[in-house]
Amino acid sequence: MKIEKTLTSIVLVDSKMRIIPEVLDFTNYLNGKEYSPNTIRSYVRDLKVFYEWMEIGELEVFEVQPRHMTSFIAHIDSKSPKGRVSPATLNRYLATLSSFYEYFEVIGGFTIDSTYKKRKNFFNDANRGYLRHVVKDWNSSVYSFFSRKKHKKIDKKRLYQHEAKKFYDVIGELYSDNESLKVRNQLIFKVLYETGMRIGELLHLRVSDYDLPDPFSKTGNIYLVFREEDEEDLDRRLKTGERVIAVSNALLKEIDEYVMFHRPMKEGCEYIFVTHSSGESEGEPPSRASMEKWFRKVYVASDLYRNKVTPHALRHTHVTNLIEAGIDINIVKERVGHGNINTTDKYTHISHETLSTSYERFLTQYKGGEL
Repeated sequence: MKIEKTLTSIVLVDSKMRIIPEVLDFTNYLNGKEYSPNTIRSYVRDLKVFYEWMEIGELEVFEVQPRHMTSFIAHIDSKSPKGRVSPATLNRYLATLSSFYEYFEVIGGFTIDSTYKKRKNFFNDANRGYLRHVVKDWNSSVYSFFSRKKHKKIDKKRLYQHEAKKFYDVIGELYSDNESLKVRNQLIFKVLYETGMRIGELLHLRVSDYDLPDPFSKTGNIYLVFREEDEEDLDRRLKTGERVIAVSNALLKEIDEYVMFHRPMKEGCEYIFVTHSSGESEGEPPSRASMEKWFRKVYVASDLYRNKVTPHALRHTHVTNLIEAGIDINIVKERVGHGNINTTDKYTHISHETLSTSYERFLTQYKGGEL
């Protein structure tokens, strides 16, 4: 089994390079619901493991019942060096399968190809081409029954200010031999950290999408503008539509200086952030994968072992910082483009560091009331 990327979707193919039709149907549905490419790829990765397990057990996708989940869980546990995957990992697999089977319940069943019909030889004309899978058994109780309880942990996605500064400084150290690339990468980090935008939204930005810096104002705006031609590009399309993001005038100045003095110019390319590699590709739109690659490189060099720093971690950090600063949750939702207030609500927990700092401030103010 392999995961491949086409012009319009992410697909799963078997050993003979044939696309798995059920997964293609499902990913097309996710595309239509405007799920991000990263989210779709995560679904397909989980389904790849699921289909590999079915091959071992000689099961067809429509034959799998909840009773088989014990075997599947044992299969994914066997892949973990610890002999058991984390609750978060197991629960993610279960959520993927629940969504996958729920989709086929809604559309009416799985299409059965002619090869399978000939092999089993028990279909008649009345149910030609379809088998109604009893997917009603794949409801929330399956997830609840097999899921593992998560223990409360420190928020490992969130970067604290000193960690963000260290990561930013390490970018400068690693790319010190290429000033323009250093400026670009540090600016990408800053934009993600100070706006909470998705990496695809950052790659979507063009040179006309920000206000020119105004010396008489503290803030200006970055504009996420819908463009039909970008909707076919999985690395660059908007997930939740247009919005305006207020930013500091200082950040706008840095963006403008990058565009004016460091950004390679290539005719026909209007994206703010472009490639800096020497050769024909210089000045072209970078891929999401290339962004994630240099993030990993900096993360390893930074020794921030508690945090796996990714572009999405900066979005998580920004939302958490806003919530802890007391910004209204509805304002945060609009700023970061969450489609549902429940998504934003997940960030309303208060960090251990904030609790400690608040209590230290209380002790300072209340020192006269000690027993």
